[in-house]
Amino acid sequence: MGEMGCGFGLVIRDTQGCVERSGVKQVRERWCPDIAEAMAAEFGLITARHMGLQQVILESDCLALITMLRLKSFPANYFGRVGKVVFDLASSFSSVIFSFTRRDGNVVAHEMAHLLPLDFSTRFWVGSFPERVAPFVELDSANLI
Repeated sequence: MGEMGCGFGLVIRDTQGCVERSGVKQVRERWCPDIAEAMAAEFGLITARHMGLQQVILESDCLALITMLRLKSFPANYFGRVGKVVFDLASSFSSVIFSFTRRDGNVVAHEMAHLLPLDFSTRFWVGSFPERVAPFVELDSANLI
């Protein structure tokens, strides 16, 4: 039986919707979906900060996360603590928009999160994405319009 773990996928696009960077961070821990989404948001913002970006749109298909960040209302639990970390990271940018997107508008990041092999590492693709994800990039781009 294979090891269990959790993956956080990210896609960073330019203003025209072209993929500038994609990535996955795979860890041995398992979290409920809301916490995993918050940790993926943290991974995305840390990556954007390392890239020197100043204006970002943080998209997530986790309505609870986006609502928490927009309302600046952090529950006294682990989800709230991770959300507060994400909110604090967001303050290091000149502009951050917290945007809810349906799962069908977040397919590339979702597929990145489930990328195989599960090797408990962090991997990036600059200006591209893994071949396995290629069919979903076009689908995501169509949803940006």
